Amino acid sequence: MLGKALFTALALAASALAQQGFDGVTEPINQARVGFTVSGKIDSIWVKEGAFVRKGDTLMNLVNREERLRVRITGITANDSSAVLSARAKLQAYKKDLDATRNLFENSNSVSAEQVWEKQMNHDVAAAELSSAQTERERAKLEHDVARAELEKRVLTAPFDGEIVSISKNKGESVEGLEPVIEIADVRTCRMVAYVVANRSGKLKPGQQVSLSLDGRKQVRRKKGKIEFVSPVVDKSSMLRTVKVIFDNSDLAVEPGVTGKILLK
Repeated sequence: MLGKALFTALALAASALAQQGFDGVTEPINQARVGFTVSGKIDSIWVKEGAFVRKGDTLMNLVNREERLRVRITGITANDSSAVLSARAKLQAYKKDLDATRNLFENSNSVSAEQVWEKQMNHDVAAAELSSAQTERERAKLEHDVARAELEKRVLTAPFDGEIVSISKNKGESVEGLEPVIEIADVRTCRMVAYVVANRSGKLKPGQQVSLSLDGRKQVRRKKGKIEFVSPVVDKSSMLRTVKVIFDNSDLAVEPGVTGKILLK
């Protein structure tokens, strides 16, 4: 029995020497506190804390009746092609008249040079009117795009897939531009930021697989991770190098924010 206990103790000691742990802290792969780029009053909140959302889902919107009306008004003008069609038809008629008059001038004496010049002037004016109508149509389309962009500023959408962590405002409250109102995090994939002594980190490379020991409320969990980043510099005061490791957390076994260790042989 004594021999077996001694063997076990030696095995554990050898394992401890074989793997050395370096402290780190975990974080979600994506985490953000988002808000509107403009100020206003909250009209609707479309999600609740704890809800899972997809990238592009609407989270919240400000009062935007004026902006919606402006989009409708500019849309009517942007979609109205009557001025361009009228100017094009007018130009085609003047061109046909000009060609006929020029042909008569060149092949007979029935029209004068002044009449050709007059037809040419009518054609050139019609061409300018068509160009002006086309420019006005493009300007109307741009104004419509600007109106839509202003409306979009009042709609807050999810920047990535994730879970709603917190909502700091209520319906009817006012918000300032760039004020964070919702926190979102994707905890299905996490990152450990660890600090490894220089003489143990020199051979670490992005893409390399490593073992992690992650603290939990009830038990320590072991996971495999892949190195995402190895700092090219070493902190001169501590002689530690920053190493970032990505690991799968689709089972939600690890709560981002807990500490742990990166285990190196």
